[in-house]
Amino acid sequence: MTDFSKNLKNKLLFPFVAPPNGGKGTQTQILSERYHLPTFDMGSTFRAIMKEGKDPELKAELESYMNNGKLVPIKTVVKVFQKGLEALAADHSEAKGFILDGFPRNQEQADALLELCQHWEAELSKAIYLNVSLDIVKARATGRRFCSENARHVYNVNDECLAPKQQKISPDGSIATDQQGRAIGLCDIDQAELIVRTDDEPQTVEKRLAEYQKETNPLIEHLQEKGYLAEINGEQAPEKVTLAIESLIQPILGLSTAS
Repeated sequence: MTDFSKNLKNKLLFPFVAPPNGGKGTQTQILSERYHLPTFDMGSTFRAIMKEGKDPELKAELESYMNNGKLVPIKTVVKVFQKGLEALAADHSEAKGFILDGFPRNQEQADALLELCQHWEAELSKAIYLNVSLDIVKARATGRRFCSENARHVYNVNDECLAPKQQKISPDGSIATDQQGRAIGLCDIDQAELIVRTDDEPQTVEKRLAEYQKETNPLIEHLQEKGYLAEINGEQAPEKVTLAIESLIQPILGLSTAS
């Protein structure tokens, strides 16, 4: 056991599984801050390696596959995860546990995580699965609009409560539309045009959801068979989703559910 791996002894691990736009980011941020559970983000870790050069040796290993159009093998993916989580644990030795975002993504990674837990003497507590129907996920994604001046101003034309109040008007008095014929809304705050990001285009959303189903459905079944899965209705209001997760993790953390 390395010096860094010792920091994970007796730590509680909470993987989160959810479809794209399933509310995972919102919930992990709330729970991380409220319960002092640092979040390990696999996507951010990969970006830090590839763009920021934080680990030149690991970057070279990843590039040796990616530059040749090959899939990164499980052994390398697990190495990225292990080094990243051990570094996070070293920086937060006082934490009771960690939230895992983006790992595991499939059954093979789940088995690797269980092996690592044995190595670290850590505990895979519960894998929290936010169950959101694909129709709702599609509506969330394809209806999302971002202010072109300030991306933190976000709207959703498929949700009456989140839809912009104004639309852009053309010189002839009609509602202005984009190249796909969609009405162009205006930001309620600064009146800038609202835009659709590439990731939210219908064809991109369909592709991401197909990939998610292919990998994640077997993962969910695998975790359920092993008794690690905790399913939460992710279609509730965000605050109700939070309460449902809290009622699950508070006893695991040794806290009263009334706290």
